[in-house]
Amino acid sequence: MPASVKGAVALRRSLRQFSPDLAKALPKEVAAALKPITRAAKGYLPDDGQVLSGWLTREGSQARFPSYNARIVKQGIGYKTTPSKPNRRGFRSLARVFNESAAGAIYETMGRKTPQSRFVQNQQGKYSSQMKGDQKMEGRALFRAYDENNGKAREAVLKAIQGAANKLNAKAKV
Repeated sequence: MPASVKGAVALRRSLRQFSPDLAKALPKEVAAALKPITRAAKGYLPDDGQVLSGWLTREGSQARFPSYNARIVKQGIGYKTTPSKPNRRGFRSLARVFNESAAGAIYETMGRKTPQSRFVQNQQGKYSSQMKGDQKMEGRALFRAYDENNGKAREAVLKAIQGAANKLNAKAKV
């Protein structure tokens, strides 16, 4: 679940300006909190033999539907500790986990809106996996790993940001 932290981007800017050592330590702490989620999410992804044969890469195929390649899908899961650009409502993401591959995104969300579709039913018969989370935060790999983390990563990221702010304030008082 997202958390609202005000002034975090300004904090990172101040850290770079006044305390470069703290500026380097903050992303490392945040990364340490996000790594278990990405590692678990990669473990929830099926191998090439566990997906439907029509979803695998085919020679000479001109199909537009993305083919599933377990190596590429697992490489597409990662995290970032740099602030994103503001969205339409002005919010930024300070730390995020992501899935870059199209086939991975399809696997992550298949069955969220149409759990009775033929594709989902056939894939469930071949490789059953659990959907975890709720509503828009429901998925099979990344959202499942985040849900099973029970907010530990979220709390660790918030704690790292607060700790960096406290250390910067302590240095400023000296």
